[in-house]
Amino acid sequence: MVSQYMDIIKQKALASIALPLMLITPDSWAESTTLKAVEIQAKALNNSSQKQHLQSDNLAEQSAGETLGDYLKNQPNINSASYGPGVGRPVVRGMSGYRVKILQNDAEIADMSAMSQDHAVAVMPKASERIELLKGPASLLYGATSGGAIRVVDNLDNPFFEKGFSGKLETSLSNNSQSHNLGGNLQASSDTFSLDLSGFSSSSEDYYDGNHRLISDSDVRSEQGQIGLGWQYRETGLMQVSYTSLTKNYGIPNSTAKATRIDMLNKVANFSLIEEDLSDNIELLKLSFLHSDYQHDETEGFRKDGLFAKKSNQLSLRTDYLSQGWSGSILLGFQDEELKVCHEHGGCKDFTTAGRTGIESNLGATLENYLNSTGLAYSHGHPMPDTNSQVWNAGWSSQRDITPLGKGANAKLSFGAHLKHRKLVANPDNIQETWIVPTRVDSQYYQTDRDWAASLSTGFEQNSASQQQHHWAVNLSYLERLPSADELYWNGFHHATDSYIFGNRNLNKERSVNLDFDWAWQQARGELHLNLFYYMFADYIYQQTLYDNNNQVEKDPFHLSPVWETKQQNANFYGGSIAYDWQVHRFNKTQLVLENQLDMLSAKLANGNNLPRTAPMSYLIGLKYEPANWAVKLSLKHVFEANQLAENEASTAGYNWLSLYADWKHKQSYGEWKLWLKGENLLNEYAQNHLSFLKESAPLKGREIQAGVALSF
Repeated sequence: MVSQYMDIIKQKALASIALPLMLITPDSWAESTTLKAVEIQAKALNNSSQKQHLQSDNLAEQSAGETLGDYLKNQPNINSASYGPGVGRPVVRGMSGYRVKILQNDAEIADMSAMSQDHAVAVMPKASERIELLKGPASLLYGATSGGAIRVVDNLDNPFFEKGFSGKLETSLSNNSQSHNLGGNLQASSDTFSLDLSGFSSSSEDYYDGNHRLISDSDVRSEQGQIGLGWQYRETGLMQVSYTSLTKNYGIPNSTAKATRIDMLNKVANFSLIEEDLSDNIELLKLSFLHSDYQHDETEGFRKDGLFAKKSNQLSLRTDYLSQGWSGSILLGFQDEELKVCHEHGGCKDFTTAGRTGIESNLGATLENYLNSTGLAYSHGHPMPDTNSQVWNAGWSSQRDITPLGKGANAKLSFGAHLKHRKLVANPDNIQETWIVPTRVDSQYYQTDRDWAASLSTGFEQNSASQQQHHWAVNLSYLERLPSADELYWNGFHHATDSYIFGNRNLNKERSVNLDFDWAWQQARGELHLNLFYYMFADYIYQQTLYDNNNQVEKDPFHLSPVWETKQQNANFYGGSIAYDWQVHRFNKTQLVLENQLDMLSAKLANGNNLPRTAPMSYLIGLKYEPANWAVKLSLKHVFEANQLAENEASTAGYNWLSLYADWKHKQSYGEWKLWLKGENLLNEYAQNHLSFLKESAPLKGREIQAGVALSF
């Protein structure tokens, strides 16, 4: 793997690296002044190999948009599966969809973003305090997903603030899409009670791409409100209730003649009871109940063609413990989830039973003929049955320091495990009778499923305390994932991707062996980070275009759109990232820092074919200078041409993305002001995201200038 990438790096990246290095004078190389280490924002050397804490404000400075994918896409081995400005789900080390668990504090976000890339993540990262990236044993506390977990943390994760009153108000605007952002949060706490209020609003119009072309139906409207109340009924006992409401209305800039839009509403109510320091061994006991009600409709030309809803009740008990040198957490949980999907042209104002046609009708006869001639059981009604899943989870993560390995060194050993049991009940009464054709092929098609998934992980890391600090870590995991309801049952047209998708009722659980290696080296003038990973899958679940006997793309009989089938095959993912932050010069006691980051990924099926939408190699170089109350950051990211292509997949041209950020902070007796200015895609290049289904109809934004002001008090 190393030799394969070295040739690519030499040919494509050497010129990009050499130019900025030539600009640094030899005098600065030889400077012998003792320098203090600087904090590298959003890279977090002091975090463990399994958990990174990234401050949301720092991520916002690097973000070209408002989605969770936008906030994280410059982190090592993370990309955004964009679907226009309204949607951007993170893709972590090539893992997407259900392979990445997204949490709001300790609870899983019960949205539908993992089902399809056109569905937005039901979280507003601007309203968060920090974002945590978890992998290895640390991630198994919450679930067994090969891409790990992303934990979006807000103020409600700490129900009691420092006694007093604090808050933040902020606003911003931009020129390209005429976006406006306004929001803030307020916290008040006494010895007994606490109150948290927050509200954020974001809106943007259609944007222009790098070719000065207006992208229709790319506007976005988002609003979130949250209230949290806390009561400390005794010194070590806390009670908290909260309510969050998020609305999001956005266009899908696809190639259809009529405007396609999604209108989303997610409501979450949460109750938690927290006891601290119950004994010498129990540091925390937290009982939580969460109810979420998610719904979005999909319209085409103002006609409601689709309706999606998910109601979820989650009950969890978390215990943080310390025993005989081991520290860790145990999380026990139960989740009851109801999923409903409607697809009926103009008939999805509510969830109703689709019209019954009968097998002897014209439509029924047509479907019967297709079944007999092709073996494919097409449907024109609702694409999947109503489903109810009842899931029991048990997660465990633990670690301890072990005997120091030589002078000034220390090491840590960690373990994690996750056990999941699911009962999945499918009720096909909502769909057309003609769609019940699968039961004629397989009488057990809608049989209730009961299945288990068991996962284990172990990690080892070592730190040296010498003048030049070294840190290395390795995590090895065996993970099992149960197929989702839509992967099993979906049988219908999907407007957003203009495709007809067949699920696969006979899918096995997906299994993977994940190996992650991290190495960091810190000296007085620089920090070097190396991340490598190799993931080996058995029964990897993916979708592939279906071909007929003449090797022509199969078209569905209703929309004449390509047909995709859900399949399984062994697969391998490998890649890595190398980053070096170097204090190249010192001006007026402030360091000028040169940042470099190179990301690589390969994703192949066992038959040697590339998987579609594999992120191309990218290289980022930047300068950062933060004197006194100022901060200036300039970065250039080059995304190489996408050439690891699946069968019949088109290549995506490479591009350069130039960004500039500057802010000025000023403290007053009542708080701190922050004025900032940001420019994205300053070269105004035409750019496409290779991971997007809509890379042609929804290219990335052209040049955009943003400005904002914030007051913290």
